[in-house]
Amino acid sequence: MLRACSLLGMASGFLVISPGLRGTVMNAFALAAAELDKYSPYSYAGVAVALLGGLMLAFYTASAPR
Repeated sequence: MLRACSLLGMASGFLVISPGLRGTVMNAFALAAAELDKYSPYSYAGVAVALLGGLMLAFYTASAPR
């Protein structure tokens, strides 16, 4: 948990100090939102399934014995 928070903090720090990077990231989010809106009902369901699958994979690998 601490590692995830520190990575998010570093990433947000880079976005705060770099206007070029911030613009690139915001443009990427805008393009992704436009593409999701183009194929509206199916794309949202696909994103939800992908996120749920990623969450299940993360929980499965975290609980696996080492």
